[in-house]
This record gives sequence, C-alpha cells and structure tokens, in this order.
Amino acid sequence: MDSQPSPLFGLRHLNEMWRVVLAVWLVTTAVFLPARLVVLIAAAEAFAALPDGSLPDGELLLITVELVRPVWAPLAMAVLSGWLALWAWTVLWHAGVVRWFVLSGRSGVRLTEILGRGLLDWWRWARLGLTSMGALVLGASVLWLAIGWADDHVLEHVDDRLLGGFVAAAAALSLAMVVLVWLATLQGAWLLGVGNRRSAVLAWVDGLWGSLRHPVSSLVTLALWSVPALAATAVPLLVGWHFEVLRSPLPSAVIDAAAGLFAAFCLVGLFLSFAPVTGRAAENRVE
Repeated sequence: MDSQPSPLFGLRHLNEMWRVVLAVWLVTTAVFLPARLVVLIAAAEAFAALPDGSLPDGELLLITVELVRPVWAPLAMAVLSGWLALWAWTVLWHAGVVRWFVLSGRSGVRLTEILGRGLLDWWRWARLGLTSMGALVLGASVLWLAIGWADDHVLEHVDDRLLGGFVAAAAALSLAMVVLVWLATLQGAWLLGVGNRRSAVLAWVDGLWGSLRHPVSSLVTLALWSVPALAATAVPLLVGWHFEVLRSPLPSAVIDAAAGLFAAFCLVGLFLSFAPVTGRAAENRVE
C-alpha cells in the first residue's frame, strides 16, 4: 500500500479535475473582487488629482500608502470577508473531492457532484480546518512565549551576533510550524474521508503523524506545487512594477487572470497529490 503523497499522482489526475480548477479560480477571484473595487475606486480618485494623470518618478510606494490610508476600514472589511469566504469555499471543495474520490472515483467528474458531496459533509471538514487553526495558534503562542522568556532572561546578556542568530532561528521555527500544520491538514483532509471516521481532531493528528513519518515526500510534494503557486501570485505585481506599459487595464487583467488560473491549477494539484495517503490510490483510478 502506497501511503505517501505523490506529486505525479496529482498531476496525472488534474486533467479529470479541470472543472474544479476553473471553479477554484473563479471563486477565488470573486471573493476578493470587493477589495479590488475599493482600491480601484480610490486609485481613480487619486490619479484624477494628479496634474497629467500619471505617477511621478519614484513616488509609487508613497502614493500607494497615501492611497490606502483613507480607505483602510472598508478595505480591511473586504479583505477579511474575502478570506472567510475563501476558507469556506476551500473547505467545500476539499470535502467534495475527498468524498467523490473515496465513494466514487470514476471518470467523468461532474462539478455538481463534487459540490453536492461537499455540502453534505461541509461541517466535518470545517472542524478539521478549525482544528488546524487552533493548532497553529497554540504552536505560535508557545513559540512566542518561549521567545519572550528568552528575551527577558537570556538575550540581554548576549552580543549582537548571537541576537541575529536567535531571530533567524525564531523565524525558521515559525515557518516550520506553519508548514507542518499545513501538511497535517492536507493529509488529515484525506484521512477524514476514509471509513466511518468522524473525529476531525483525530484525523488531523493522524495527518500530523503521517507527515512526520514521511517528511521527504510530504515536503517535496508541498514545495513542487506551492512554490509555483506563490510565485504566480506575485507575477502581476512584479510585472506591473517593472513594465509601465503592462499597468493599463487590459494587459493587467490578462496577466492577473493567467496567474490566478495557474495558481488554482497548482492548488488543486497539491491537494490531489495527497490522495495516496488514503491507501486507495490503486483502487480508485480516474481513467
């Protein structure tokens, strides 16, 4: 039984999940549309106040700060509501994909079937998401309490070189904690759909244990899918920053859409790559 994550498994099955990829892309774009509109309206007003309607050289960062400051409250509300909607949507399609894979796994994936199965079991997978958030908060609290204790009792007696190393170690531990919680959640989401398992907490713990038992395959799978997805989200900003001609509405929209679609492709591929942890990769062939 192959119980390790496999990026190749995820890649092979992505062609059957193209409807899910499109849905992830469209919903992710839609939930942050209010935040985009707040920024665009504020930007239109700011640009209208400029003498020739263009940015002065070297003033992009300053004008961006001044642009956001008067609209920070509606922008914060739009971003927060967007993240909550994205979390609820992610729980929905994760639950639907797992239940479809475990109970059916046949070819001809229908989006309505995925979403229907996800709705029926949404709360079970939502509890898994809440468990992962709780684990992250608990781990962060312990880590930063330890850092605070060290700051009060140890760091005041060390030199600057050791202080820099301590800060780097704290940052590395924080990143490692986030990655471990993410891996445990990905594996736990699949294990929650196996058999008659009802406890999201136990599924998450099993996912954590599975990640620790197979650290190389888990980390490699996560890196191969998440790094390109994160890079894709930065492409529109970097391209617009360096190429003024691509800041106009049409090229910017095309680049945003392409980057978002690629990121959705990677996120669905990442999730599918953890299906083998159920031990049913050989039984349920989507071919």
